[in-house]
Amino acid sequence: MWATTRDCPYKPYYDVGAIGCPYDNTMKYLQLILIFLAVIQPALAAQLSFDGEIRERFEIWDGLNKLAYGDDSINFKGKKTGKSNDHLWLQRVILGWTYKSAKIRAKLHLYDSRVWGWSLEQNDFIKNKGTVNEYVMDPYEENLDLFDGYLETQLNDNFSLRVGRYKIWYGDRRIFGPGSWGNSIGWLWDAARLSYNKDSNFVDILYGQTKTKDPESFSLTAKHAYQGVGIYSHYHFAPKGAIEPFFVWKNALFYNNGKQEDSYFFGFRLYDQDFHQFNYDITAVKENGAFHRRDKPDLNLNAYAYVLKLGYSFKTLPMQPQIVIGRVYASGDNDPNNDEVTTFARPFGSTDGTHYGRMDAMFWGNMIDNQINLFLKPHPKLNLKIAYHRFYLAEKADKWSYYKYQVANNQYDHIGDEIDWVLKFDYSKSLQFQWIYAWLKVGAFITENQIAQNNASRLMLQLQYKF
Repeated sequence: MWATTRDCPYKPYYDVGAIGCPYDNTMKYLQLILIFLAVIQPALAAQLSFDGEIRERFEIWDGLNKLAYGDDSINFKGKKTGKSNDHLWLQRVILGWTYKSAKIRAKLHLYDSRVWGWSLEQNDFIKNKGTVNEYVMDPYEENLDLFDGYLETQLNDNFSLRVGRYKIWYGDRRIFGPGSWGNSIGWLWDAARLSYNKDSNFVDILYGQTKTKDPESFSLTAKHAYQGVGIYSHYHFAPKGAIEPFFVWKNALFYNNGKQEDSYFFGFRLYDQDFHQFNYDITAVKENGAFHRRDKPDLNLNAYAYVLKLGYSFKTLPMQPQIVIGRVYASGDNDPNNDEVTTFARPFGSTDGTHYGRMDAMFWGNMIDNQINLFLKPHPKLNLKIAYHRFYLAEKADKWSYYKYQVANNQYDHIGDEIDWVLKFDYSKSLQFQWIYAWLKVGAFITENQIAQNNASRLMLQLQYKF
């Protein structure tokens, strides 16, 4: 029998049977574990520590929200969705224990993320609504869930094994990254990972499944959205330079909008952060595979993406300015009606935060981002970044990947120009303040296709305390 909201205040993703609400039982076990750890902590003071993070953020949105662009908040289906001028208070708390010894490392943390002043709600983020494949991916709310809970053992001098719940990230977090700028964590894994480390070089092999983001269900008893295999390696060839080859298999565990993703990614990242004061960062990714469909032929996947960045650091000048120019590209589909999909879809990387503008209005798919970045250090504890992005669709016939607006037979591809200001103040190792202002001047793809006529902006003020 399926649990209902009345039977159990958490979503119907599990069979209750005769044991009652599995969320309640799971919480009892977790509470017992936490109490046990609290009791034995004095005896293990050298190995066991209580730690966590508290993050508070205030945001002002003007001219857009997470699901619709424009003052009228009309989404790609032509439906009014939320408001375009929300004033949000975001809170995220992570609390738990870390245990370390010569051979063992373990973590157990719970986290809670909440939002106030939001015109959207979790029902706006239901995938496959009304079907057996229904699940929720809420970007801002996660009411008391397991953040991490894993055991890692050092098998010998070079090999280690980690099993459990944790976030996975490598390099610049485009291929694997938790996506932690949003209030709820973008990708959290239940996974096993075998690592080989020698000096500063490593090779990781992992298999796992990613959790959904449903405020009303505890994730250990809820569905997983994807499963995946990853091989990520890192080899240093210079003091601040490395090459990182990778391979990823990504498989959706459900049919999303009638399609089930089964994709493969392979490529590399090559970078050097200080080559005679120059710096460069190159990523190249090829995607193959298929979208499986019920009672229809598969759609073959054939897509690619790349990142090219080159910069120079003026170390002897005041504020040590660094200028970085770049181009970020992800292929689109010039014929969405044939049996081949050429729109690139990221593997398990983060989409929000620093990658594609602080408006968070772009995905790494059917996009061109020509950018220039200026980094300044006005004070040892202050860092300022000013960034300019000029966004285009890679293919006019394809949709705007983030908002999914698509207009047939149009000639416009310019989404807009964005300017970001990011100021970070590291008061101490534990306490950081951040001020971010982003402004998007709307382009012809939006105005000429009558999606909206307005520019947009976003202001964020954040305090983060770690202990």
